[in-house]
Amino acid sequence: MASQGVHYMLGAPPRTVKEAIDTILTSWKSVEDERVSWHVEKARMESKLKMYERANRELVEKIKKLEFSLKNKNGVQVDGVQKESGLGSIKTNKKVKWKTLPTCFPKQTLKPERIREIVEDLMASANSSTLFLDGSKIDHNSEDATVLQPDDDIKEDNPIKSPAPRKEAQKVELADTGAYKKLKALEVKKLRGWVGACPLRSHLDGVRSISFHPELPLLFSCAEDGTAKLWNMERLIRKRKPQKKQEPVVTLRGHVGMATCTAATKNMLYTAGVDGNVFAHEYPKSDQNQYTPYGSSFPFRVNTFSHGDAVWSVCANENFVFTACADGIVSMWEAGNHDQKAPKSKFISSDLIPTSVAMNVSGERLLVSYTSGDLGIFDIETGKQTSLIKGTGYQAMQITAHPFLDLGIAAVCDGSYHILDILQGKRVDIKKNAHTDVVTSISMDNDGVALATASHDQSIRIWDVRKLSVHILMDANQHRKKFDEAIHCVKHHPKLPLMASGGADSVVKVFIESQ
Repeated sequence: MASQGVHYMLGAPPRTVKEAIDTILTSWKSVEDERVSWHVEKARMESKLKMYERANRELVEKIKKLEFSLKNKNGVQVDGVQKESGLGSIKTNKKVKWKTLPTCFPKQTLKPERIREIVEDLMASANSSTLFLDGSKIDHNSEDATVLQPDDDIKEDNPIKSPAPRKEAQKVELADTGAYKKLKALEVKKLRGWVGACPLRSHLDGVRSISFHPELPLLFSCAEDGTAKLWNMERLIRKRKPQKKQEPVVTLRGHVGMATCTAATKNMLYTAGVDGNVFAHEYPKSDQNQYTPYGSSFPFRVNTFSHGDAVWSVCANENFVFTACADGIVSMWEAGNHDQKAPKSKFISSDLIPTSVAMNVSGERLLVSYTSGDLGIFDIETGKQTSLIKGTGYQAMQITAHPFLDLGIAAVCDGSYHILDILQGKRVDIKKNAHTDVVTSISMDNDGVALATASHDQSIRIWDVRKLSVHILMDANQHRKKFDEAIHCVKHHPKLPLMASGGADSVVKVFIESQ
């Protein structure tokens, strides 16, 4: 019967009902055998896939551990002691002079002025009486056995001396200029709201700086682990949904010690570090693997700008790169010249140490902030300083330019931010007590009205600069604290509805415009 069923399958018709049934059973058995065989093969392939995924995760963990160990293995001679590196021995004849740029101060530090106030109050109350809520009084001049009198035998090791005359607070002059009037007259239908989209967790130490590609959804970050990472936000922009986990497109290495700042143009990526080097990198290709192959440690680097001390800030356009160095020099380099050994121009203010640089919208003026709190403005073409705005005595952390007006905004360590007119060289307004701790970073949205400020009080605030009022007080504790540091940087995308912040907890948080 079975052979007859086979004949039917080959085209011979069955002669009886029983033959037809046998033929159907034979066909069904063949199909069932194929189905069972397919399920066995599927289970085998799934098991192999899980094994490969587990191996891939283990490799990623190993690579991250190697990245973490780079800080300890990179060699530099500090205070005359030479350290060995896996990349070879690095020798230098000079001691390292740089110190970490201070980004936080104790909240309850008693300054000399405050101490004098307390002593004056105590001395003034020595001849007065204390009045309680029940109407009773204590006369401080009356002789009481329970109160120490001047005749009592007391050894005074550190007698209190009369306080020195207290200095008056430095007055700050404000000017109402035409550019500031234009800012106040700007009309915007609605300021953006922001929602958290995805945390980026690939860095192994505090994130120091964030930059965006001028047009594409690409984010560039650097951290104290000495690495810089490029992230692709295209999927986030397209789907507008939060993502749980995302890996970087590529990780760039090479700095000996902490990477301090980044900059991004249409064609180049720039990173700077405490080793005094500024590296220029090309963008990786779309099919480039996120980890570089063996034997090519720096496949994207095309240029290196060397400095004599730590570099704290970088800004760039398609033609020039500006760097702020701890030796007090702001340098201008040609972006396309790969053979230059020295900067094309230098911008120096005597005895001032720069902390940040930025260009105005026209690219004709260079804005520089200093550790003294002063704010300098230079003519890029001539290299001369057009004005120096005196500070309030507190260090200026960062300076940025308005996207289309000749205005600059500076973040200051006393928890305030200052607005200045670039062409007039004058301070036009101050927002005091913007944060309860150091204002570490500021960023202007492309609408020209919304200003984002970040602070070590763990908060990010969105301001309407026309009124100097808070528009959005974002959720507290955006980043976890490490010692006294919380948020190092905040940045808007120049064109797309993206904003990002980097913190001491080694996390980059990406925000997208709320619907």
